[in-house]
Amino acid sequence: MIEISNLTKKYESGKIALDNISFSINPGEICGYIGTNGAGKTTTIKIITGALEFDSGSVIVSNLDVKIKPVEVKKVTGYVPESGNIFNSLTTQDYLLFVCGIRNIDNSITKKRTDYFAELFDYKDFLNSSIGNLSKGTKQKVLITSALIHNPEIILLDEPLNGLDANTIFIFQDMIKALSEKGKTIFYCSHLLDMIEKISSKLLIIDNGRIKLDSTANELKATDNYAGLENLFKNLKNESEYKKFVYEDIFN
Repeated sequence: MIEISNLTKKYESGKIALDNISFSINPGEICGYIGTNGAGKTTTIKIITGALEFDSGSVIVSNLDVKIKPVEVKKVTGYVPESGNIFNSLTTQDYLLFVCGIRNIDNSITKKRTDYFAELFDYKDFLNSSIGNLSKGTKQKVLITSALIHNPEIILLDEPLNGLDANTIFIFQDMIKALSEKGKTIFYCSHLLDMIEKISSKLLIIDNGRIKLDSTANELKATDNYAGLENLFKNLKNESEYKKFVYEDIFN
């Protein structure tokens, strides 16, 4: 479970990234977290991981206070960052061995899980290749593997589909659903509204550091005049806030 209460984060520039937000995500839920660039999505997820400090409020992850027990929180979470930095000089195999070593995973289990994910995501031929020589999509597959290989209770995903091909996206989608059925708490940040709508059981929309929508997917779809997440997202802003391309304004 993730419980956020009255969370506020201000940057040194004076910008309020998160303005007293509160929400909770239960075990087994896939929570889609959407918003425009700069709305506060990545800030939220970094705070949950313990990678970023905050000014006020509380963040509880699997009954652990992030401020008091940040190391314990990291043990129960798996995190796919928006732009992951992997040790490019290591081979894929060595990197995953390194991750499993930090997680204190037994050698036999390490091999079993490494081989399984390499087969699932079709990168077994690159286990002995340097990560720096991998394609963007293959690096992303390795990053996802490293986030899940210790079987975490809490899964935090920040634009996890970057660079992935269509087939891997289908596999990933099915995998996330299967993990939620096993009781994993999944917090999924993305700009891909169709994917979010398809797999999420709970939806949060953040805008300028404030939560504008907090609803289960079923409750949302049952409301009058619901015409899809894309339309709902657009309607949260005033028409005057949207910029529109007009061909004649530039090419006439």
